Amino acid sequence: MKKIFCLAFLILLVALGYLAWQNVQLGQQVRVLRETVAQLEKERRELQQQKVDAKAPAAKPEASASVRQEIEQRTSELRGLQFKRPVNYKMIDRAGLREFLIKKVKEQYTDQEIRDYGRSLATLGLVPEGTDLMGAMISLYDEQVGAFYLPEERSLYTFKDQSWTSGLDKMLLSHELTHALQDQNFDLTKFPLKVKDNDDLALASAALMEGDATVLMTRFYAENADSAQMIGDVTALLGQNTAKLQAAPPYLRDMLLFPYVQGQQFVMALSVAGGTDALNDAFRHPPVSTQQILHPEKFLHDRRNPESLTLPRLDSKDWRLIGNNVVGEFGIRSLLEQSLGLFEALQVAQGWIGDRYNVYERGTNGPTALVWITAWDDEQHAAAFEDAYKGLAQKRGVTARSNRDGVRVTIRQSSDESFFAVAHE
Repeated sequence: MKKIFCLAFLILLVALGYLAWQNVQLGQQVRVLRETVAQLEKERRELQQQKVDAKAPAAKPEASASVRQEIEQRTSELRGLQFKRPVNYKMIDRAGLREFLIKKVKEQYTDQEIRDYGRSLATLGLVPEGTDLMGAMISLYDEQVGAFYLPEERSLYTFKDQSWTSGLDKMLLSHELTHALQDQNFDLTKFPLKVKDNDDLALASAALMEGDATVLMTRFYAENADSAQMIGDVTALLGQNTAKLQAAPPYLRDMLLFPYVQGQQFVMALSVAGGTDALNDAFRHPPVSTQQILHPEKFLHDRRNPESLTLPRLDSKDWRLIGNNVVGEFGIRSLLEQSLGLFEALQVAQGWIGDRYNVYERGTNGPTALVWITAWDDEQHAAAFEDAYKGLAQKRGVTARSNRDGVRVTIRQSSDESFFAVAHE
């Protein structure tokens, strides 16, 4: 369910926020961003209640060949890459986005796969039990998408009936044109965005792409913004609906933010270390884990693949395998934050070097079970994770048994005691 979508409100907030707060640290930035989203939603409602007069929609920049050419040229110059062929622009009606999104998701996932994936995330504790994953994700994208680029079609999509301000519309277009440049120079269809058994790998790829585009559009806006129009740009942001974003499970919300927030920081670190050459090299030899995104020094100076872990499939006719995936440092941090708080979760999760989980289900909509193996830098991090997960399981009221062997920790978890008889160590 990973596409090259431009989540308009999120990336504009990240970009404009960066211009004002360049030195905000990771933990503070995430917390401030969450608080700001909530505050903007409140102010948006107040503005609606006050019936603030809105200006007429700005002319769409992509509708003018000369304006398109100007933005393409500047985007190309800022990124240091050339367009090798004309960009294929497509303009659609906003009302048709939801149906379009559902169609694209179902081209990649069956209804059963989506349902099983949702139950797997719930078993891990990343989303609440009963979460309609398809509905939640489609609603978030339907609310937030301002434009998108589809590598499989080599096409850039915008909405003919939606406009922000002239400055913000051009800024968003520069973001999507960066994706077109990435595709034409590095072929985005070769990146593992659609891999189904390694969320961590897919999210790392998305962070590289979105971080690159977010940094570029920030530069584009900084160089081209009309100071007299900046208040209007902020007002347009305040008018963006974020109700569905606020209602989404925190993990899904943070997963949407990750490619833009952490991706931006990752790309900036690459640019400081080696400029455009280092960034282009990252597209030729991309990051393979969210750990490398969260800790750019591990990508730049100590690059190594995560430990490849495998789990034998449970030999039981009563339990059906519904999930086989990787959580990664980002996912573990999000999970442990529920019981430890952000700082302690960061401290534990950063010792991650690999994991793999299997989720099983007994009967249709019956109890689920988890077998999860994790690997850590050292025994101290392994022990810290084991203790933290035990605390989280107790808080959630689920039965979890752990086994630590040096730097590896294996979790077996289920509300059905019969599972432990077939999933013995």
